[in-house]
Amino acid sequence: MEQRNVGPFKILKRLGSNRRHRVFHARQTEQNRDVAIKFVKIPPKFDWDSAIDKIDREVAQLQKLRHPNLVRVYGAGFEEDDVFFATELVEGESLATILSRRGKLAPDQVVEYGRQICSVLQFLHEHDLIHSKLTPVKIMVTSDHQIKVTDLRLNRSKRRRWDAPLRRDLELAAYMAPEQFTEGASDKSDLYALGVMLHEMLSGKLPYPPDTLGRMQKSKINSPVPSVATHVMDCPIWLNQIVTEMLDPNPRNRPHSAEAINFTLDEIKNIDATKQAAVAQMASGFTPLTAGKDKTEAERLLGKETAGKESNSVPILQRTPVQVALLLTVLALIFFMLQPRSDVKIIAQAKQMINSEQLAQWYDARVLLEPIMKSDRTLSDEATGLYFDSKLKTLLARSESGKSSNTDSDSEKTFVKAVGLLKLGQDEDAANLFSKLMVDLDPQGSDQHVQQAAKKRYDLLKSKARWPMDPDELLAKITENKKVVAEADLVALQKALAKVITERTGDPKYEQVIAAAMVKLEAVKKQLLQTRSSPPSVESDEATLKPSLEN
Repeated sequence: MEQRNVGPFKILKRLGSNRRHRVFHARQTEQNRDVAIKFVKIPPKFDWDSAIDKIDREVAQLQKLRHPNLVRVYGAGFEEDDVFFATELVEGESLATILSRRGKLAPDQVVEYGRQICSVLQFLHEHDLIHSKLTPVKIMVTSDHQIKVTDLRLNRSKRRRWDAPLRRDLELAAYMAPEQFTEGASDKSDLYALGVMLHEMLSGKLPYPPDTLGRMQKSKINSPVPSVATHVMDCPIWLNQIVTEMLDPNPRNRPHSAEAINFTLDEIKNIDATKQAAVAQMASGFTPLTAGKDKTEAERLLGKETAGKESNSVPILQRTPVQVALLLTVLALIFFMLQPRSDVKIIAQAKQMINSEQLAQWYDARVLLEPIMKSDRTLSDEATGLYFDSKLKTLLARSESGKSSNTDSDSEKTFVKAVGLLKLGQDEDAANLFSKLMVDLDPQGSDQHVQQAAKKRYDLLKSKARWPMDPDELLAKITENKKVVAEADLVALQKALAKVITERTGDPKYEQVIAAAMVKLEAVKKQLLQTRSSPPSVESDEATLKPSLEN
């Protein structure tokens, strides 16, 4: 196929192939760029016209996804009986190739690669997408160690894609979560696959070696979760712990989200390398193999001191009993640190961290609370409440500084923007954004802290204004026409009109005001019914008073 033209692309050379795919390096002349062309076999059972339509709609959505560690999708086309995808061409080699050549990687490099991959997963999950087929083959590494995740399709959690093959690939199965064999892929199975890759990068071994699909599934469910530390003695404690959690057979016991893993990896990266491997740090220089170079020194370290020499001449830290005691102390300390703490103690510690004034402490508290949150244990509700208290404090701090983080959700960024508008005196625009957040967000969902903060700000804004006391001004305000922004505005207006009617009924000066208020109130009730029976719109064409009055 080399040197052939396929649509607007000229095929230059083959990059790789397998049972279903062929990948080529191609040149898109009009755009003056090199691309990767991947040909995918469409099973003959699918109607060709229907397949074309599905591919077109899928690519239209994939083209919108932009992330520095995600290979961009440029478009798709059709050649004979194949569909091809045109994507960004990455100059580098796959993580699978690197591992086959080097065996395993240094912990700091694993953390850096893990952070970049996790950043992609967080981005996809925020867009209600999953990867579902994450393996080292799908991870490209550039010469400057930048990760590029490839082979993205429009995969949704627990939903099988229309052209997904029925036959499972054994190589892929090694990275699949146990529930993925029966229930389908989810965001938690993406985290499991990342855990397998981190284990493989650290130890040079798969946690569950390839076997038949059935035996592999049973092994992942019934066997103890493999620890990296059994293969790599100098693996940082916390890195070993997070990988072990990611490989838990129960999805509920895995980390809460890709964001949580990303933060943990950030923290691990910030820990000094000498603190990561306590045994190596404390015992370095104290072993017979490293401390002595000549025969006399070696004999002394092994307890075979030469007669006539006083033991007091030997430095205390180089005496064998002291070395053994220190090593045992370190091992005991590590054992103690690895023991699970009680939920009560963890929650007490999290409360202290959340009550501090340090942003990093709030993040750390969330990491501590997540395992309790996602469990069925007694204190899971309290842990969830504290978790969102921490999220709320972080959100308010960000909004005061006016700076969003790359890891913030879209709703968190909108809230920060709205607070910025308040500071500029653009109260009405800010109220519109707060109102939209109030209506759109689930009060029990993952952004409940944003919904809570937006409602408080919105109510505060509404309480600043007052109904005019002059009857003519009040009448003009009630009969004034403005477009509604959201259902929350209609509800606030309904309450305000009802308050006017209640407080001013019987006063002759307000007869016209009361009559106008009653007419407007009926119109508002009618519009509320229409709004609740149809999808909410950002701006209604129906004219009504937009409340900027006290509820």
